[in-house]
Amino acid sequence: MGVICENDLLFFHMISIRIGGHCMDRKRLLLTAIIILSGAGYLLAMAEQSMTMRWILKPGTILLIIGLALTLRNTAKAYRNLVIVGLLLSAAGDCFLLLEGSKWFVLGLSSFLLAHLTYIAAFATRWRGLSLYRLLTLIPIALYSAWLLSELHKGIYTGGNTGLWLPVLVYVIVISAMILSAVISGSGVAMAGAVVFFVSDSLLAWNMFVSPIDGAGYAVMVTYYAAQFMIAKSIENHKYSTGAQGLAIL
Repeated sequence: MGVICENDLLFFHMISIRIGGHCMDRKRLLLTAIIILSGAGYLLAMAEQSMTMRWILKPGTILLIIGLALTLRNTAKAYRNLVIVGLLLSAAGDCFLLLEGSKWFVLGLSSFLLAHLTYIAAFATRWRGLSLYRLLTLIPIALYSAWLLSELHKGIYTGGNTGLWLPVLVYVIVISAMILSAVISGSGVAMAGAVVFFVSDSLLAWNMFVSPIDGAGYAVMVTYYAAQFMIAKSIENHKYSTGAQGLAIL
C-alpha cells in the first residue's frame, strides 16, 4: 500500500512538472510575440521620428529579451548570468547611441565592446575544442574582417574622423573574437547570433564611415534584435526537456 502511494505521488509530481512546463512555454511564446511587436514598434518610431518612443522601445526591447532569458531553462547559471549582463550592457549602449556626438558614439561603442567581451566569456564556458571543421568556418570571417577594416580605415580617414579609428579597430577585433568563441562553443544558435550581430554592426559602420546605405537604420535594428534574441535563446539547454528534468528529480 505504501508502494502504491509512493508511485502515485511520483506520477502526480511528473504530471505537475509537465503542466508547469507547458504553461511556461505559453508564457515564452507570448513574451516572444511582445518582443517582436516592441521591435516593430521601434522601427515605426524611427519612421515617425518619435524620439520619445525611440527612447522607450530601443532599450525596452532588449529588456524584454532579458525577461525571456530569465525564463529559459539552463543548468549552467554562469552562462545565463553572463549573457544577461551582456544584454544589460547592450541596453546601455542603445541609450548612448540615441544621443548625438562622437563622445556618445564612443560611449555606446564601449558599452557594446564590454557586452561582446561578456558574451565571449559566456561562450567560453561551453568551449568544446577547435576542430578542423570549426577552424575552416573561421577563414571567411577573418577575410571579411580584414576587408571591412581596410574599407573602414579609408572611410574614417577620408572623413576626418581619425580619432575614431582605434576604437573601431578594437571593436571589430573583439566582435570577430566573439564569433570565434561562439564557434568553439559548438552552439549553432550562439554562432548564428554572433554572425548576425557582426552583420548588423557592419551595416552601421559602413553607413557611418564609408557610404550611405538606403534603409540602413532599419536593417541595422532588425539584424541587431535578431542577433540579441538568438544569443539569449542560446541560454536554453536543449538537452534537458521538462520531462527529462522531472525524471532527474525523481
